[in-house]
Amino acid sequence: MSCPAPQQYYRTESRESAASMLPKTDGEESSSEAGGKRQKNREGSSLWLAVGIIFILALQIACTTGLFVYFSVSISKLRTQTQGTSEELRCLQIINKMEDLSDPMDYDLDGLIPNESCKKLTSSIKSYINQVTENILQRTAVKEARRSIINISEAQPHRGEYMKSSAHLILNQGSPLGKGPSEDLVSGNSFQSCRYPIRQWQLRNALSHMQNMTYHDGHIKILQDGLYYIYSQIYFRYTKQKDSRPSLGHQLVQCINKKTSYVNPILLLKGVGTKCWAPNAEYGLHSVHQGGIFELRSGDELFVSVSSLDMVYADSTSNFFGAFKLSL
Repeated sequence: MSCPAPQQYYRTESRESAASMLPKTDGEESSSEAGGKRQKNREGSSLWLAVGIIFILALQIACTTGLFVYFSVSISKLRTQTQGTSEELRCLQIINKMEDLSDPMDYDLDGLIPNESCKKLTSSIKSYINQVTENILQRTAVKEARRSIINISEAQPHRGEYMKSSAHLILNQGSPLGKGPSEDLVSGNSFQSCRYPIRQWQLRNALSHMQNMTYHDGHIKILQDGLYYIYSQIYFRYTKQKDSRPSLGHQLVQCINKKTSYVNPILLLKGVGTKCWAPNAEYGLHSVHQGGIFELRSGDELFVSVSSLDMVYADSTSNFFGAFKLSL
């Protein structure tokens, strides 16, 4: 029986061949599996990193494109506005040059103005200027009319303003007329016939009134300069007294006086009546009325005096005293 030939083994320096040829143990198998997992994780992370980089690049490209489009639109709008503004500036320059012309109306504006937009701008400016000018002229005319009306009203006052200065006083029946003669009237020689002023005129009565004047102690005080009509009427009544001598006549005198800054009053009007009543008559009646126009100053005072207070019969419709300003 023959023996098998001996096999020859060759040794190599390659580690891979040695590793393959050597049988693996349990520790070596587990380490190889862990290395495979690590290799897979590295490949997955590299893939996600590439995807992220691609997404960022795409987003950046989109933003850049959007900004480019936005700026392009804005620049086009700005160019359009600038073009319109430049045309308006040219129109304004042309209009400004027209001021140097001797008479712009003699020149053809259509020839001077190059385009339609400039013509529209010029027409709108003209209409605006005309509207503003008309408003200013209208306001000025209204102001001048108001001033003229005020000046006319001041230069020529209304008639009602003159008539506002008036007074009318009466005597009520049974009212006291006075205490005695006035010292101012007694001192003057021309007032010997009417020395007794009537001091109790009634102002608060339905038949009395006073406007722009004042009253005190029988005197009407003037507050405005001007022409005044002054009037007065006194009703005298003589009553025969018992056990008295029959009188053949009585002197009935009424005076309208003006008191100024002078010491003595100034006599304005004087009415006189001398009556002879029958001896057997129980009473006699007589009235004295007078009036006139006089120039009066502010501060002048008017009052009425009579020859006898005892013979004055107080009656509201027969005795009155007043004045009013004239519109002359």
